[in-house]
Parts: sequence; structure tokens; C-alpha cells
Amino acid sequence: MTPARRVISVCVDDFGQHEGINQAALDLAGRRRVSAISCLVDGPAWPAGAAALRAHAASVEVGLHLNFTEDFGQGGCRTLPRLMACAYGRRLDRTVIRAAIQRQFDRFEQAMGRPPDFVDGHQHVHQLPVIRDQLIAVMDQRHGPARPWLRSTLPAARGPSIPLSPAHFKPWLIGRLGAQSLRMLARRRGYPQNSHLVGVYGFGLSETDYLLRMKAWLACAGDGDLLMCHPSLPWPARDPLREARNREYRVLSGERFSALLESAQLEIGPLRDRWASVAGDADG
Repeated sequence: MTPARRVISVCVDDFGQHEGINQAALDLAGRRRVSAISCLVDGPAWPAGAAALRAHAASVEVGLHLNFTEDFGQGGCRTLPRLMACAYGRRLDRTVIRAAIQRQFDRFEQAMGRPPDFVDGHQHVHQLPVIRDQLIAVMDQRHGPARPWLRSTLPAARGPSIPLSPAHFKPWLIGRLGAQSLRMLARRRGYPQNSHLVGVYGFGLSETDYLLRMKAWLACAGDGDLLMCHPSLPWPARDPLREARNREYRVLSGERFSALLESAQLEIGPLRDRWASVAGDADG
């Protein structure tokens, strides 16, 4: 008997930050190498990118990449360490946070003509205390029963015999910064989530090492997991991740990535189809 193939989402983050990211995301969507694109709606390349993205909206899920740390001139941003300290110290103004979330939803919906399919956070800020509560409150108010899904940052299981290595530390740490609390809140309020998050690393890998890490991520990915990525075509933008983004694009657009997917018996697909199937089975 042929083993059942698992379906994962592959999501490009930071769409709208610059044109190189936009072009890479749209190219990979056209190749069916990604199934989701997450958007920075204050980014300088968002207005033009949104117009191009609407043509791909039927083939990929399009989400809001909630931002409180990247200053594009909109104000109200903090460095990630400062934001985390304020969040865990309950020193964030709930009214200000809620207004910023509302504004970003407005910008997304004005450009796309519809609500986002999912919501996540730039540098995973959507799961932080105060922010996650206000995010859920805004979505409850805006979307009613049409629930976007929320990104979970829970890492894939290592297995009892695999120690916490340097490669596992960053995903473990990100998951510890609010993933369980967000999962409980999402379940209470009826928001679906991906099962686990893979694709986390320190951005300093060579292309060969990134391929090796990709092989490991795909080998451990389960049905309903999400692989995040940050690809870009070469572009003359001030971007501290430029070289890493270019390497990621080369891997994701290449034949070796397809071979790794086939070897791992994985398919790339939108998570909304998975939940629609589950709901249909339950109704039947």
C-alpha cells in the first residue's frame, strides 16, 4: 500500500518589504512551490505588490504579517527585545495596540478587497502577551464566523532520543514565547491553526547547509504543518537578510527542492482546503 502523502503549507513572509521579495513570492507561487504569502502592509512595495498579488489569490492563501517591529515610517514600532519586555511586563497600551492592528487589517482589506486568509506576525509578534489578546478581539469583531487561521509557532517534535541541539534552540525558543497560550486562546475562540512550524534558522547558513536543513525539516514535517521562508530575487534594497533571501530563492525554485518534497512524500497546498475537508466530514 502506498503511504498517504502529507500536505504542508509553504509560506513566503515579508511580502511588501521590497520588490525583490514580491517578485520571488509571485514567481514561486506561479511554480506552485509555495501555497501562502504573508504581507507587510506598511512596506513600501505593498501597494504595487497587492495589485499583482490579486491575480494569484485563487492559487495561494494571502495573509496579514502583523508588524510592530519594522519601522516603515508608520510609527509605533519598537525593537523586538523592547517589545517583548513591554509585552511580558504588561506595559503595552491595549488601546494603542488594538488601533494598530485595526489599521493593518484595514490596509490589507482595502488593497485586497477581502479579509486575510490567515494572520501571523513579523518576528512572531502576534503570539506575545497583550498583542495576541487584542488580535483575537479585533478578529472576533471583524470576521464573525469567517475565521482566518492563525500561525502556530510550535516546533515539530524532535523525538525523545534527540537532544536540544543548536539547530533546535531557536525554534524551541520561539515556540516558548507564547505559542501554547495562543493555541489555547485560538481553540477557545474557534480559530484554526497549522499544526507545527518548521523553517526556523539563524539565516547564516550556506546554500548547501540550507538544503541539508531543508531536508531535515521536510523529513519531520507532518500533515498540516507550515514551512516558513523568506526568499527574494536579487534587488538593490537595504536588507540585512539579502544574501540569505537570495539563497532561499535559489533553493526553493530549484529541482533539488522538488526532489526533497518527493522523497519526503509531501505535497504543498493551502491549509484552508484541509480545514474545509475536515468540516465537510464532520457535517456529513
